Amino acid sequence: MVSRIQSKALLHAQLASVFQARGFEGATLNELAAAAGLGKASLYHHFPGGKAEMAAVLLRDAVAQLEKGAFAKLNGTQPPQERLQRFVDSFSDYVDGGESHCFIAVLAQGSTAKAHKKLIAQQYDDWLRHLATVFEQTGDKPKRAQRAAAKLLADLYGFLLVAKLCSDSKHFRQGVKRLKKELA
Repeated sequence: MVSRIQSKALLHAQLASVFQARGFEGATLNELAAAAGLGKASLYHHFPGGKAEMAAVLLRDAVAQLEKGAFAKLNGTQPPQERLQRFVDSFSDYVDGGESHCFIAVLAQGSTAKAHKKLIAQQYDDWLRHLATVFEQTGDKPKRAQRAAAKLLADLYGFLLVAKLCSDSKHFRQGVKRLKKELA
């Protein structure tokens, strides 16, 4: 028997797949309900606030997943360059080597961006500070560390965007490979 936590995680994954494929505006309640194997009424039972509530919950899930995966790799006693490379690998895992979207980036676009702008911007700033701290541990001065942190995130998201524009994840994987060499 599937536990309630497992079924909730599965429900969230099913809904996230629709949002990732169609975007917030393109995802219809019919598609979301069908992906979840629920009727619209049951979907509203889980998310009384409709699509907006679903997006907010899934955004928090995505932030938690990146925190637990990629950003947790920045902690530890390994050399900072190794921790940065592990971060890059974990981010790559999060987006399935460029095959998937970053849910946070999906919600940062379109009409839903305004509703989640503050949370996304705050989270991005927290992540930049975390990365900058690790770059400082490599010997970078604070301003250079901040620029390096911003460049790292810009590179990762840029590689992902190019992979999506070209419908070819090799662009992401090649970019990650070059990035890891730079970090070594």
